[in-house]
Amino acid sequence: MKESLDFLKKLNIDKNVVLACSGGPDSMCLLHMLKNNGYNVICAHVNHNLRTVSEEEYKFVENYCKDNNIIFEGMKIQNYKNNKFTENEARKKRYDFFIDVLKKYNYKVLITAHHGDDLIETILMRIIRGSNLNGYKGFSKSSKFKNYLLVRPLIFYTKKDIEKYVKDNNIPYVTDDTNFSKKYTRNRIRLDVLPILKNEYIDVHKKFLDFNEELEKTQDYINYQVEEILDDIYKDNKLDLKKFNKQHNFIKYKLIETILYKYYNEDIKLITKKHINLIFDLINNTNKKINLPKNLIVFKEYDTLLFKEDKKSKEYEYVFNDYLEIDNFGKLEKIEDTNEKSNYVIKLNSKDIKLPLKLRTIKDGDKISVKNLNGTKKVSRIFIDEKIPLSVRNDIPVLIDSTDTILWIPGIKKSKFDCYNNGIYDIIIKYTKKEKSNEKEK
Repeated sequence: MKESLDFLKKLNIDKNVVLACSGGPDSMCLLHMLKNNGYNVICAHVNHNLRTVSEEEYKFVENYCKDNNIIFEGMKIQNYKNNKFTENEARKKRYDFFIDVLKKYNYKVLITAHHGDDLIETILMRIIRGSNLNGYKGFSKSSKFKNYLLVRPLIFYTKKDIEKYVKDNNIPYVTDDTNFSKKYTRNRIRLDVLPILKNEYIDVHKKFLDFNEELEKTQDYINYQVEEILDDIYKDNKLDLKKFNKQHNFIKYKLIETILYKYYNEDIKLITKKHINLIFDLINNTNKKINLPKNLIVFKEYDTLLFKEDKKSKEYEYVFNDYLEIDNFGKLEKIEDTNEKSNYVIKLNSKDIKLPLKLRTIKDGDKISVKNLNGTKKVSRIFIDEKIPLSVRNDIPVLIDSTDTILWIPGIKKSKFDCYNNGIYDIIIKYTKKEKSNEKEK
């Protein structure tokens, strides 16, 4: 294991480390190697309680540490969704625990026993499932993880190398029988594909390591270029489409990927090529929006693409008497008289409508009998015609009477019930738009 030790030495890391140890040959090999080369190891073991032997494995690791004067930290997952959870959920629980251990001892380095064969399996699985340039990569020899360093020193060796080390040093370990079940894709690759590759070239894992590092260097360069462009064209969750459309198609794709990663981080796997294609379809159309996982909405407003969490506006319906003020909208108030004819004032005859008046949020399918127009028109269509940005449409209410007839969309359209022209009215209501915090009074 000289190459692993040389690699750790070159990293110039502190010798206080936390090791993720399952009790299998890989992690027991690494535990032995670290302990016998002067590292102060905290052994961290997670019992997922998924197999009947899980408790035995927990005890095995705990007792080994006790016998070899190694600090042991264990976690048992109890009754988590009836012991049924996804691979991602299991991984999150493990790594949350590892971080807790790192914090407890004030250590900065987490070490895992991923080896060269694991790297081949990971890359092949990602190619089979399909991904992007970054997603086709396997795992790195070392990488930043939260505020810690995650190191995989066995990446230079194969499973066969590890088994030889374990045998030569008489190291005990436990065996997970599920590793031999062809029910799982990874196992089928391990048992059926890897032997064929190794038959072609015994050190094929080193070729995959070279391939992985080439992808990493390429991705690092692309990320640098994309971030330089992004700083200029993406601000306050808004993408300037005029500048965006001047970019090369490949860079455009990477820009969208980068924006999405800023929202999703570790959940980026929720985003597929289909989602990204929908965004590009949206860029080529107007007045549409798409809903992405975890309540992210993307919508277009003329030459801008907006990314926004879908925080549903609270539905309300308030009785209007003489005065009413609504957050993000403004205020309505009865006034004595005015000559103003704009859509910010409406004059009503109480005999034509049924009191009381109310102000409520927009509903799907809402229609209004627009003044000087035969028939009705959908409120949503009016918003489009009036070029009302999608980002503010949910903040605009309507004034109705007690029969739910829409009388007015304040500041936008009046209904046929406006009586300004005939002069017979007894109710005058004025709308004052709420000023944005960055707007100055004129």
